[in-house]
Amino acid sequence: MKTPFKLSLTALALIQGLGLSVAHAQEDSSAQVQEEETEVITVRGFGSTLTRSLQHKKLADSTVEIISTDDLGQLPDVTITDALARLPGVAADRDRGNPSILSIRGLGPRLNLATMNGREIVSGEPSRSVRYEQFPAELISSVEVYKSPMANQTEGGISGLVNMNFVEPLSRDEGLVTISAHAMDYVLGDDIPTADASGKRGSFSIIEPISDRFGFAFGVAYQDQPSVQRETSSYSYNKYEWDMGDVNENGIKEAAPWGGKSATKGGNTERVGSMAVIQWLPTDSLQVKYNLFYSKFDIEEREDQFWFDGWGNWQNTSVWNYQNSQYDTQIESTENGGEQITSGGLIWANHSANNATWFQQNELVSTGLNLEWQGDVWLTALDVGYSNASIESRWVNVTSTYTGPTPVDIGWDVSGDRLEVVASEDIGNPDYYTLNGMTVDNDRILDDEMLTIKADMSRFVDWGHATQFSFGVRWSDREKDNDVVTWWQGVTDSSVSGYGSSYALGGGFVSPDLYTINNWQSVVNQAFGGIDSRNDYEPQAQNLLNSWNVQETNSAAYVMVNLDGELFGIPYTGNAGVRYVRTESTSAGYQTEDGVTIDPTSVDHSYSEILPSLNLRLSVSEDAQVRVGLARTMSRPPLVEMRTGFWLDNQSPVKTASGGNPKLNPFVADQIDLGYEYFFAEDAALTFSLFFKDLKTHVGSATDTITFNGVEYQFSGPVNGDGGQIRGFEVLYQQAFTMLPEPFDGLGIYSNYSYTDSNVTEFVPEDNPLPLGGLSKNVGSLTLWYYKAGFDAKVSYNYRSAYTRVGSWDPTEITTTRGEATVDASISYDVTDNFKIMLQGQNLTNEVSQSYFDNDPSRIGSYIEWGKRYLVGFQYAM
Repeated sequence: MKTPFKLSLTALALIQGLGLSVAHAQEDSSAQVQEEETEVITVRGFGSTLTRSLQHKKLADSTVEIISTDDLGQLPDVTITDALARLPGVAADRDRGNPSILSIRGLGPRLNLATMNGREIVSGEPSRSVRYEQFPAELISSVEVYKSPMANQTEGGISGLVNMNFVEPLSRDEGLVTISAHAMDYVLGDDIPTADASGKRGSFSIIEPISDRFGFAFGVAYQDQPSVQRETSSYSYNKYEWDMGDVNENGIKEAAPWGGKSATKGGNTERVGSMAVIQWLPTDSLQVKYNLFYSKFDIEEREDQFWFDGWGNWQNTSVWNYQNSQYDTQIESTENGGEQITSGGLIWANHSANNATWFQQNELVSTGLNLEWQGDVWLTALDVGYSNASIESRWVNVTSTYTGPTPVDIGWDVSGDRLEVVASEDIGNPDYYTLNGMTVDNDRILDDEMLTIKADMSRFVDWGHATQFSFGVRWSDREKDNDVVTWWQGVTDSSVSGYGSSYALGGGFVSPDLYTINNWQSVVNQAFGGIDSRNDYEPQAQNLLNSWNVQETNSAAYVMVNLDGELFGIPYTGNAGVRYVRTESTSAGYQTEDGVTIDPTSVDHSYSEILPSLNLRLSVSEDAQVRVGLARTMSRPPLVEMRTGFWLDNQSPVKTASGGNPKLNPFVADQIDLGYEYFFAEDAALTFSLFFKDLKTHVGSATDTITFNGVEYQFSGPVNGDGGQIRGFEVLYQQAFTMLPEPFDGLGIYSNYSYTDSNVTEFVPEDNPLPLGGLSKNVGSLTLWYYKAGFDAKVSYNYRSAYTRVGSWDPTEITTTRGEATVDASISYDVTDNFKIMLQGQNLTNEVSQSYFDNDPSRIGSYIEWGKRYLVGFQYAM
């Protein structure tokens, strides 16, 4: 039985969480919500998630995509990113083969915001971007992707706001315990000696409403995932006229890659995630809710790499090497009248063997306490939240001296879809190498911490078309600190021997056999005395410039009314409001003048914005509705780009500077959303949405004039530049084909497509700027599913066209990732009402990741393969 407080609280939670307007007076709201809660959804399996999500989407008074389940452990995905990437207009970047960070409506991760239970969460990335693979699907009950904002929501997402929710224990009438376990097989792991193909994952969760007034939920998920990868990659191109050479001596200089590499990764990623919720109703008027999320990543990856360099022929320094190689040089003309080397060889070529291990440990905590008091007139909510993310990482690279036959003639070719490398000698032969040193590169400690306090008040009113009035304030204090140290260790025991071996890269890659170090950690311990402590070394000048601290305080206030009435005879609901935001920041770090002195520096900055918003939902018929959204939105600049780290050069005729930019202002956009939604059955819909964003300013890497201590410098780094327009449309069609004869009545489809176009570009290359980071013109998803008699199956196809990728740790690393299409499938069977077995396959077409440089597909970048993945397991619920 639900208390009157719980019913009214549920209504207001729906109003504030999904923007639902109240159609009747306050005394009628409980009955209305009770009617909505008793709606029976008969579809089971994957289709039940779609149907439930569709019902929430239909009732929402802003443009939103929703994934919703009743319980924990019901999403049929490994991480929450797998589910999000199927939503209209949402695309995911892959890292280590896992869908990771998100782009929404063509806008990359710099322009979306992540919250958990309505609270902003921090990130272990140097920017603000959140890696969604750290959230186990087993611990999340629902996710909303808001595409048109409301005044009562946290600002920061021009492209969208992604909010993840935990289950509410008192929403259930009885307890539920769920246990699951899976074995994992990563096919590529069998081809890489340093990798393990097998992994495992499991979860446990409990939801327990002990009484009508007190309940709790707890869940934990563990995963030991193989990390496997093989690749060949070209480095960036020597492309500037003053630096290029002329191999064929025809008077036209040729662009050429600096070099390249052949490489593998093999290791594992351990992830532990846990959540806890306590929900308590001390009285009929007061609710107390506490929740906690904790996630820990522990990554250890062995990397074997051959590095090749000297291909760029800087100022003709490698002409002799090219002309005397046994491998012919191929030169092609470019559209601008220049030339480019697409294959060639160098006698006496440079190569190096690098055998490294990447160590990384991430932790994330998000927790908060929420109090809601239902008075006679006002609902008052107070929320206190805390979020902390940290990363400790280092790349430890053992280098070896080549002692084999010389000269080595190395040929390379980028005329196909990937870099190919050949050598005149067997440079993978382990007898040809001796240890010469070990570099510990960027031993990093990054910490990101935020405290938030939020207060909201709302009440029902009878002000014409306004049915509810709400206002509130929010304050947050955030600090991000990045500290790095790099050092080199020499060999202390040269008697170590018999540790090397070699293996073929395989997979159709053309490369010399890779040299590897067996028992890497043992060799490091014996030959180098282990890995030294970072405390034994003083930071070098570049380490100080790369270390930074950014503190940011945000204050916000809003007023909003919910609307309900008729417009030209058409019933409508919606909301209108305005939000005021002020941000103050302090960036601290180091700067150097002419490379002589390293001095601490600190820069303050502030800005404010007024963000109005309007959302309307017009019911043009019983089954069809039109949505209208108008808003001004903002996204704060990435924190890493707000760093100091200035390098000031006063010696050149034109004073120059580089580094971060603490004076960056936010991205700001005015946007319009217009949609038509036709719900022709409880589980079927056809929707069409148009969107337009006028981006007032854009943050990117460029050259601009900037003032330091009253002196003007020609600055290279992140700047505020011109914006532009972003426009597009989205189409969604989903239906359960229950009208078909048996057994085909278990079939269903979920499909969507989005198109985005924009005249906003990055600021490089100057002569051919790249499209805006994260923007794929075409994004689509198609899922066919079937549920019948306990048998649940689905096949999903996801596609995104080429897009610009802006480096997270180094925003000046900007490349284009080619279009990708992935296919996943899953099958499960309910052996009993409580027990089911499952089989999943991911990346079944073995889709690779390919990139290129300078907005030019002929300038091949990376070609990375992660392979197919299979999971088999069970789930038991009671």
